[in-house]
Amino acid sequence: MRRSHDQSETDSLLRASAREFAREREETRADAADSWRAFVEAGWPGMGLDEDSGGLGADLHQCCLVLQEAGRALLVETAATDILVAPRLAQRAPAIAALMPDLLEGRARFALAGQGDTGFSLGANGRVTGRSALVPGADRATHVLFLAGSGESASLCLAERGTAGLRIHPAPLLDGRTAARIDLDAADTGNMTVLFAGREACDIAVELEALLLCGAASEGLGAFEAAFEMTADYVQTRQQFRQPLASFQAVEHTIADVYCELEKFRSLHMAMVSALSAGGTPVPQAVAHARLFHASDVVRAVGRLIQITGGIAVTEEYKLGRIYRRLQTDAALFGGPRRPIEILAGTPMAKPASFH
Repeated sequence: MRRSHDQSETDSLLRASAREFAREREETRADAADSWRAFVEAGWPGMGLDEDSGGLGADLHQCCLVLQEAGRALLVETAATDILVAPRLAQRAPAIAALMPDLLEGRARFALAGQGDTGFSLGANGRVTGRSALVPGADRATHVLFLAGSGESASLCLAERGTAGLRIHPAPLLDGRTAARIDLDAADTGNMTVLFAGREACDIAVELEALLLCGAASEGLGAFEAAFEMTADYVQTRQQFRQPLASFQAVEHTIADVYCELEKFRSLHMAMVSALSAGGTPVPQAVAHARLFHASDVVRAVGRLIQITGGIAVTEEYKLGRIYRRLQTDAALFGGPRRPIEILAGTPMAKPASFH
């Protein structure tokens, strides 16, 4: 297990490059389309692919490092599926591997449709029906991945945008990003690519969901770091009664408490990424612990930073308020806090398949 993302000179250079890249996008307030073009030019999509496949040969820690810097800058582009999920799946599914050149050129985008309240049912006639929960970035996807059915009758499918019976309904999110609900209305699997079937499909879908949650947590960690750093700087420079705010005991205690929460999240994030890199049975628990902390404790911690910053923190111009909205939005997505609690209770998540 790594101690940090910066154990090598390569990691340090990658972080510095990603931070500068994200800062430029943040300062120009680039929209999603501009950010995606910049992502493609920088080589971030598919960076986890090996060099023979056109990628950068980055490991999962390094891919998450890039997403962390994107979260720090609150970039509106959502690229976790393209950076983490699709390249990992391409190692096992030839149909996905065939689309990697298009991903690297920016012509293909992927969305992983998580199960909503009812999920996707697969009829005996091969027809799929159901609606997903909100999927960030799905409004720009060219290809949709989803699990239909369950158990031995399950199928992990790939559907191209425009497939009969597939409808994508865009929706704005509170923090300025976009998402979409994915409807399947008696869509015929004969018009799609069935990547895996049966228990194997369920197991692989579990790991893909874990990678998606890992990407969200990486962005959330970057946002949390930015919130803490800007607040720590604020209380050092802002004065009241001719003293810096940081000199007041209540402020000192709050900053110390939030710093402890930040270090906890870093540790949980590291454990999650390491578990996903190694594969095996610890993956569901590691992901669930990090996700639950992301969806609950992190939001509360940033709320405490807003309290000591005062009214400026809730203005549109001040970044801290926007970070809080981003984290609130993240907490509501991907099944909310209930999903990791279900995973820790051992109800819906099976042992993941290994991609190694």
